Amino acid sequence: MLQDSGPGWKVSADIHREMLLALYIRDLAAIESVGAPALAPLSPKVKPAAARELAAESAGELRQEWQSWWESILRQGEVSLEINQEPDFTRFSDSPSLQHLLRAHYGNAFIWTQNRMGEYKEHCRRNTAERSALFSQLFFEHELAGAAAEDVQLNIVELPLAEPRAWFVEPNTVLISQELVNDADLFRSYLQPIIGMIK
Repeated sequence: MLQDSGPGWKVSADIHREMLLALYIRDLAAIESVGAPALAPLSPKVKPAAARELAAESAGELRQEWQSWWESILRQGEVSLEINQEPDFTRFSDSPSLQHLLRAHYGNAFIWTQNRMGEYKEHCRRNTAERSALFSQLFFEHELAGAAAEDVQLNIVELPLAEPRAWFVEPNTVLISQELVNDADLFRSYLQPIIGMIK
């Protein structure tokens, strides 16, 4: 996790457990998400092993249920499903296909998610200074361009995605591939226009 601030701006960057779990289930069942943002596949790749388990009619139902779950995660911005060894699946009672998939594959999903959380801690340990410098530079350049930063709050969610890019979620959240930080120019090209849009 990273928290940084300067005159008129504040940035927080972290991983998101429930997003990891939802994206694992998406890739495991080869769910084609609709709407925005349509994120890249996970890295390391999750084999779509559960896709064969789904009947043609339940695949469409599962896609709608997953999309509703994903949209609720984006709206809440916080973890709302307790990620542990014995989760309570009752909140998915209105999503029977998704609930069935979660029950059947939760053990592997839990292990995969925990592994990514551990890797993220190491990622932060290695890259905290670089990320902080990038954010400071972006806001400095924003001010140099004549746009004063006034109470700008930017929330970054770093995820292990296969494509090094960023996806903006209004009003002030950006989902990014963890690898994007390794390319300062590419990172800047995605984040500069987003900072300009945030009020």
